Amino acid sequence: MKKILFTLSLLPFFAAAQQSYTLTGRLTELKSPAKAYIAFLKNGNWKETDSTEVKNGTFTFKGSLDEPQNVIVAVRPTTGNRSTAKQDYLNFILENSKITLTGKNTIANAQIEGSQAEAENTEREAKIRPLTNRIIALQNKYGKKSKEGGYEFSLEQRKLAGDSISLLVKEIKNINTNFAQTHLNSYAGLLAYNYYVLDSKFVASEVEPMFHRFSAQLKNSPLGKRTMEKIEIGKRRQEGAKATDFTQNDQNGKPFKLSSLRGKYVLVDFWASWCVPCRAENPNVVKAYNALKGDKFEIVSVSLDAGKEQWLAAIESDGMPWIHVSDLKYWKNEVALMYGINSVPQNILIDPQGVIVAKNLRGENLTEQLKKYIK
Repeated sequence: MKKILFTLSLLPFFAAAQQSYTLTGRLTELKSPAKAYIAFLKNGNWKETDSTEVKNGTFTFKGSLDEPQNVIVAVRPTTGNRSTAKQDYLNFILENSKITLTGKNTIANAQIEGSQAEAENTEREAKIRPLTNRIIALQNKYGKKSKEGGYEFSLEQRKLAGDSISLLVKEIKNINTNFAQTHLNSYAGLLAYNYYVLDSKFVASEVEPMFHRFSAQLKNSPLGKRTMEKIEIGKRRQEGAKATDFTQNDQNGKPFKLSSLRGKYVLVDFWASWCVPCRAENPNVVKAYNALKGDKFEIVSVSLDAGKEQWLAAIESDGMPWIHVSDLKYWKNEVALMYGINSVPQNILIDPQGVIVAKNLRGENLTEQLKKYIK
């Protein structure tokens, strides 16, 4: 299902005159009996909250929102074999305004009118879509394997393709950043800032100044408060910050406390058994550990696994003889949430005084990178 981010200009969002929405669907060529359903995203899951009959091709939903929300409107037949009926739904941004969805006999391709949020989101996505299509084309072409199991293109060709993809990703990041900078008085700009400027590896000291350029109304909105919280969490993994202490159980179920290693350099490595890039990086981490282990250096791996069996099997398979901890809560691992980790692999290097001195050190020369910091 396509994920669409909601956006909204300040005027309709904060205007006191419009505190509710009226959503009207019109399917001009729909003849068979049907019902319309609306679903909201709650706690990461879609939940249908209301339904209504489609009469003469028309249906209406009414309600109110605290802030714009991503919703799904689906239309399903009420006669015949509904289990085999083709899925017909539309994912878009709902806000407190009068919105119409106009189509022929399907809601999936309906035109959306009256949602400033959707209009601004479409503006941003239109600039990104061609770049995304180029990335997909490169991945499909150069990631293709032959019948024998090998790659059809040489390592050098695949590296060049990878470099091209990296440049396209950087261009997409720049588009999102510029969009935020040019929409400082709109909900769309703040949303782009929250999702794309505050990406999985943002540096809080570099990006926080932009946040304070948004209007006071936006900064005090629910999204604004969530954004500020995200920045504050990001500061916990910033170089120069005092590492936030934590306690989590090791693979034997015994509590381990980070501060118990005070006096050593500690590489806190966030990973998971199901993470392919993590598993590919593990040999470099093993090599570094074997070269540097002792009184001055230790590694603590925080796993974002959900199953203990898979976690322990990966530790043994990859030969990682250092400290391992996990609460087996997947992406809701409490240490990962504490440090704002929403992608893996990631790591932070802590000095003997408990201060973060580097982060995201990796690659074949990991040992040499660590030696620059370990005195």
